[in-house]
Amino acid sequence: MEENRKITVQNETEETAANPSDKPGRKKRVWPKVVLWIFLTPLLLVIVTAIVLFAILYGRIATAANAEQVGHNLYKVHYRQDYFLDKALDAGITTEQDLLSFINQEMYFGYGIDANIDKYACSGFISKTDGGKYLTGRSFGLGGTDKLAVYSTPKDGYASLSMVSLDMLGIGGEYGPQALSTYGRIAMLAAPYIPMDGVNEKGVFAALMDLETVEIHDDTDRPELLVTLAVRLILDRAGSVDEAVELLRQYDIHTGHGWSQHIFITDATGDAAVVEWERKTVFGERNKSIMHVTRSKMCTNFPLYKYEGRETKGACERFDAMTDSLEGKSEITHEYAMDILEQVYQYVSPTIFTDWSVIYYQTDFTMDVATNKDFDTVYHLEPKDFK
Repeated sequence: MEENRKITVQNETEETAANPSDKPGRKKRVWPKVVLWIFLTPLLLVIVTAIVLFAILYGRIATAANAEQVGHNLYKVHYRQDYFLDKALDAGITTEQDLLSFINQEMYFGYGIDANIDKYACSGFISKTDGGKYLTGRSFGLGGTDKLAVYSTPKDGYASLSMVSLDMLGIGGEYGPQALSTYGRIAMLAAPYIPMDGVNEKGVFAALMDLETVEIHDDTDRPELLVTLAVRLILDRAGSVDEAVELLRQYDIHTGHGWSQHIFITDATGDAAVVEWERKTVFGERNKSIMHVTRSKMCTNFPLYKYEGRETKGACERFDAMTDSLEGKSEITHEYAMDILEQVYQYVSPTIFTDWSVIYYQTDFTMDVATNKDFDTVYHLEPKDFK
């Protein structure tokens, strides 16, 4: 045992001699590691910052990059960025300026775009089509601007196809920045907030149409909802007309730019309704409008609730034209639907006319778009056509 212990001690002595740097009391040379970390730390910070920025900006970059032109004055984009709908619904947005401020803050980090959210006059109808499916036809104007078809796929809502006037984003047309310019692509990030019409994957269609009535600004304990955001809410969250109506009942509604709007809603079962708000002012009380839901297969720019139980003939030429075209028709073809939209096309001047005429196929989740007055050129779009 004594001999073995001597051998162990001798081995330890030999190892110590072979590694003099490990002798007790002798300091290791660590300065090369310190220098290395001094150089590496800024590089690591740059890499981490780049990763974080990429994660934040990826959706915006991917969305802006995949925008492309479909045809004359018509563009398309697959929207890949979260547009913070829940946050918008909680933001107390009551005017177009509030909405623009929210967009600028959330999408552009406080540096934003100028918008022109001030015009929509239109027609819409729903009809059964070949094979018992349903379609909704819609014309939008006035303006004659560039148009954008948007395919959005939110994580917490239904996928949807919708149409946006690029003029409302301050781009396109003869004088604004070009749609596919760097500024134009960036401005398109605001598109989901102002859909004028659209359909979701469940077959629910919603569209805004102007009314020549006073603005509505409810003031109760319910959360606020600007009417343009109401269309996005319906497209993202409603699976039927009834669900859309119930969603709208939960909010204080706010219309804008000097008058009011109503919403035409249809679904894949053929159900249809027009939701309108009538201002009710009682001295000494908070503003609370009356929400009217009128079952109608058609809608233009007059308040339908005032005609419930009454003859609508003569209230609007476009409404009359659609009524006559659909009377006695159990089914129509998509060609016939586009013919109806051509009948209700509006032309006021070389710069004021119907922007687009679109047919949404609610069972198939596709759309046909004719721009301006070119009904001989119809662009068919479906989700697979968007990058």
